[in-house]
Amino acid sequence: MLFVTQPDIGRIVLDELRSATEVRLAVAYFNPDEDLLTALANCPRLTLVISEEFTINDPYKLERLLGTATVRSVPPYCEQGKLHAKVMVVTRADSRLWVLVGSANMTWQGLFSNQEACLALDSEDAADRVLIHQITDWFALLLASARVPNLDQAKQVFDTRSLYRLERRSALAQAAIPTARYWALKTTSGDTGEDHWHSFLAESVVAVGWPNIAVNPANVTSMQLQDAINAAYPDEGDPSGAARKIQKFVGLGIGDIVLICRGYPPNSTKPVHIYGFARVTGSFRDDLSSSWRWRFKRDAVIQVIDMFLSKEVVADALGKGSLRGAIHDLDRSEFERLANKLGVPLAV
Repeated sequence: MLFVTQPDIGRIVLDELRSATEVRLAVAYFNPDEDLLTALANCPRLTLVISEEFTINDPYKLERLLGTATVRSVPPYCEQGKLHAKVMVVTRADSRLWVLVGSANMTWQGLFSNQEACLALDSEDAADRVLIHQITDWFALLLASARVPNLDQAKQVFDTRSLYRLERRSALAQAAIPTARYWALKTTSGDTGEDHWHSFLAESVVAVGWPNIAVNPANVTSMQLQDAINAAYPDEGDPSGAARKIQKFVGLGIGDIVLICRGYPPNSTKPVHIYGFARVTGSFRDDLSSSWRWRFKRDAVIQVIDMFLSKEVVADALGKGSLRGAIHDLDRSEFERLANKLGVPLAV
């Protein structure tokens, strides 16, 4: 076992990659420079698992590996938690295994600039073999739970990332919005459980579902909207609740602040995924041309959070034992309590 720090990490990694017969790599952040990307692309067998954080991870560089590599990804809302590991398993030409475990991501900064610390293990050392076996078993389990990334969607997120990465309001913009209201918005379809967070990011919007109703909710009365909901979803019961939620979304104001999160029922014990904060920047629109089935949208600037809090902490901060509906009113104090629990200031 060897302790490795700067400036040696990048040099050692490149040397190992250039002579490897197989590489298994799990990493949170993947945005390598050209030398590292070339070395990865030239590996005879490469298996790469990354976190689906495409505000940082470069899908265009992942695409360059597809001809020779197996590329998989783990969503930030994975039940086992967000992938934050940095593990490389190299099979050398003589079949020995060399493993690097530590803090360094597959970025130029991680390998050549930051103050990182890693441990290198070698199967030639009998003392390292048990740990290496445990690491390869861990990687196999991670790979089995990962999925093929949607690189087209990832490119949309990556290309628009500057629109939602900690974009602060100017003093003039703040003065123009005297009273922002606060909301919580779910990202999942109630009927299928499908998560739409990546579509929020890709289009820089917040959105709600009920895609099958035959009217524009902004142009009809409450009763007309209820009739349309009942016609589209006859098995859903009383349509008045759904109508109220849609009308709340229609009524969002420019400058309103939205907590984007995964909902939770009252008896849930699972951690709650806090995806991000958003500031509404556009009027309500019924986007009938969208290929994404959630067609009711508002343009928004999004601040990515991607953190988990226990359900009890979220429920206590928001004063809500459950968060099952699509949209909820929040007091500013409730929103700020949750932001304090996250340790993340509002930056939109």
